[in-house]
Amino acid sequence: MTALVTGGTGFVGGAIVRQLLRRGRRVRVLARPASRTEPLERLGVEIARGDIRDAASVDAALDGCDTLYHAAAIYEFWIPDEDALLRTEVDGTRNVLEAARRRGIAKLVYTSTALVVGEPRGVLGTEETPHRGYYLSRYEKAKALAERVAEEYLAAGLPVVILRPAAVLGPGDLKTTGRTLIEVLNRRVPALVRGVLSVADIDDVAEAHLAAETRLPGERYIVAAAVVTAEEIFTEACRLAGVRRPPFVPAPAAHVFAALEELRARLTGGRPMLARETVRLLAHGFRVDGAKAARELGLRYRPWRDSLRRAVGWYWEQGLLRHRPSVLG
Repeated sequence: MTALVTGGTGFVGGAIVRQLLRRGRRVRVLARPASRTEPLERLGVEIARGDIRDAASVDAALDGCDTLYHAAAIYEFWIPDEDALLRTEVDGTRNVLEAARRRGIAKLVYTSTALVVGEPRGVLGTEETPHRGYYLSRYEKAKALAERVAEEYLAAGLPVVILRPAAVLGPGDLKTTGRTLIEVLNRRVPALVRGVLSVADIDDVAEAHLAAETRLPGERYIVAAAVVTAEEIFTEACRLAGVRRPPFVPAPAAHVFAALEELRARLTGGRPMLARETVRLLAHGFRVDGAKAARELGLRYRPWRDSLRRAVGWYWEQGLLRHRPSVLG
């Protein structure tokens, strides 16, 4: 039988696809009409054109599948249109799970985020940690609401396992984390914000998804290798690239700068160099524990410095860096 992957043209979804192929699985990817799919097609992946916001296209894509990985998402902290975010995360997830229910899908792994843990400041969050009671970002809110949809279908008998990755590092990342790294390494960022975040390697995240197939419905797993500071991440990235690290500024100053950047982005139709929700998250801290996934899914977490080294090398190979990283010699 065939495994359907939503979000298979993206960072996490693409890594899931590659892991499935390595294990000899047949893979189909639900891809939007405008998505570039040639690299997947060269690997033998079947492409079903559609969109998770279109229930009929999701249902058609699941024809002949027995396993579903729902990894499609909008991972951004600058989201001017919250309704568009909710249509993708919440309504899209409902479309996917409803189609899975109708099709009798035997195994379903949903990609959430460890941000939904909502741990209070200074607390190391686990799968059992009570939520702090408020959201730090619209992205966190949308993913939390989407998880509630998954829980509704789980209660109705759909065999859902939920994966909650931390911030994902590694080759292929062009979204929020990767985009920031590229800008810093190209010396386009004047200053950085101190904070704490949890990270995981892209290959560990993909392997966790496949291992989760075998777990009991209703299980939730945080995938996180380490809790690190922003200073550690950017100091190491700049060392690998052989560039000077920008200075750090206090969160209040960063918040003012982010507000001005968001205003500029609205006026020009561009993107802010820094978003207020990013400042809020870093200032609060993002601390989660991936021990349960290591124990029950058999993960051996890769060191975050290795993840960063591979990411920096990949950025150079893709022509995304102006200066050859010193780590490449």
